[in-house]
Amino acid sequence: MPSLRSHAFWLGVLLACAAAIAYLPALRGGFVWDDDTTLTRNPLIQGTDGLRRIWFTTEPTDYWPVTYSALWAEWRLWGSAPFGYHAVNLCLHLGASLLLWRLLRRLWGSGWAAWLAAALFALHPVNVESVAWITQQKSLLAMVFYLLTVGCFLRTGLAAPSAAPGGSLRAGWYGLSLAAFVVALLSKGSVATAPVVLMGLILWHRPLTWRDLAWTAPFFAVSAVMVMTNLWFRGHGSSEVIRNVGGLDRLLGAGGVVWFYLGKALWPVRLIFVYPRWQIRAGDPACWVGLAAAVGLTIFLWRMARLRCWGAVPAASGPAAKSWARPVLFAWGYFCVMLIPVMGFADVYFMKYSLVADHYQHLALIGVAALAAAGWQGLSSRLAPATVRVLPIAVLTGLGILTWRQCLIYRNVASLYLATIARNPASTLAHNNMGGVLMGQNRFSEAETQYEEVLQIDPGSEIAHFNLAEALLREGRLQEAVAQYETAIRLKPDYLEARNDLGGALAHLGRWPEAIVQFEAALRLMPGNARIHFNLANALADSGRFSAAVAEYREALRLKQDYAPAHRNLGRSLRQLGRSAEAEAEFNEAARLGGSH
Repeated sequence: MPSLRSHAFWLGVLLACAAAIAYLPALRGGFVWDDDTTLTRNPLIQGTDGLRRIWFTTEPTDYWPVTYSALWAEWRLWGSAPFGYHAVNLCLHLGASLLLWRLLRRLWGSGWAAWLAAALFALHPVNVESVAWITQQKSLLAMVFYLLTVGCFLRTGLAAPSAAPGGSLRAGWYGLSLAAFVVALLSKGSVATAPVVLMGLILWHRPLTWRDLAWTAPFFAVSAVMVMTNLWFRGHGSSEVIRNVGGLDRLLGAGGVVWFYLGKALWPVRLIFVYPRWQIRAGDPACWVGLAAAVGLTIFLWRMARLRCWGAVPAASGPAAKSWARPVLFAWGYFCVMLIPVMGFADVYFMKYSLVADHYQHLALIGVAALAAAGWQGLSSRLAPATVRVLPIAVLTGLGILTWRQCLIYRNVASLYLATIARNPASTLAHNNMGGVLMGQNRFSEAETQYEEVLQIDPGSEIAHFNLAEALLREGRLQEAVAQYETAIRLKPDYLEARNDLGGALAHLGRWPEAIVQFEAALRLMPGNARIHFNLANALADSGRFSAAVAEYREALRLKQDYAPAHRNLGRSLRQLGRSAEAEAEFNEAARLGGSH
């Protein structure tokens, strides 16, 4: 094959342009699930003091301040226009793909195989979820700094066949590598296993030594600290149990996860935003197959590669290692190691709906792409020249088409949820959220159908009962709405929104004492909520308890001084009590704030 050196620039341009074209529909996409809590309704992003709160308070749900700082800055550039965020995501993905090409060229010394691996990664449709979903900017940032971590580490000389004590330049690269790793962890914690990869880079050339452990120890220490920090942030202030499963079930699930992701990497069809949730039971022999196969393959490859991990370089004696086994072992090991954070040993919220997701294998996919490209280079000498040229082009074109089509799913929330429902009809998340979309369009009967679908799948879903109640309420079917609210509260007694809205429905029905009970229960859950104090005051006033209503209106105004409706209704209650001068003052204040009598 011709040298790549003279064509490197244009091949880089080709790689970037091909990926940009494949992801073009993503630029026209909107905000989808979780983009509101992450960005559009996130007070940390929108507040002028957001950067301080992101870095130095416990308010964030995850301690990923680099990501949230980037979004904070972008909010001031793009506001609520999604194009800018999508453009940043795409640029990060293109940058990561070019970094991967450069990194593999340094590792292999072969430009063509490295370019092919980077192109496979850039165009692979599994990455659409990471690029087209604005919330996943955290994955893209972590990927860029992870690749910089590895690239700088390679320049230290520590992964050379015989590492000598580094000079100042090498020490500088070491510092840059460690700094990049810290930034990667502060972007997203999924890169926590990167130190194992760094040890693997050394092990590729020679067995490990005590000196290698000393140099990699700071990476492991930083990783451990950040993992513990993120676990604390994730559990801080939340008692929700995502998955109630034991350690053995988690281990069996991890075995299945590896094969699921490998299957999607090799055959990326029928990709779904929310995959069906698995039922993992240790008593089911089928659940052991994935784990047994993964362990068995690892042992087989290890024996074939005859890898020695520790001590002096072994003498050339005994049976020779199979030439193919070593790269396959390292690719397989890399793939599994980078999946460890998302294997289900520790839960993330999304695992409430599915144990797997396309964006979870974003980092691990590099191993599959690299092995495929290296394997193709090894086979190319045995194939016809036309095949060597045409087949990679055909594969990359096919991946690009699949990526284009997958991007179209993310054009808006409705298209995302409908596509999910079409491929996974049992997705309660998609049905519930599609119902919310329909509610926003005032298509209440269609929303009811979505919520009823959820209840057929999961009758114990308090959220679906609450959402169905909201739809019924908007249609004026108050009695049916009350029954659904009551069911939601029976399933979750501390359901604040359900108690408040049930109180409102009961008030509309004239059942004042019952409404008052619900509002008081809601206030016990959140005493400082001005809106609930206002609702309770209204119920008290409508039931003729004007003195008690006055006290609640005043409490609502203490919590929210510019609350015009509270001033207005306080004036009405004061007038009922014969306190005309005070009532007039409240009416005037309501008018000043924009309210009316």
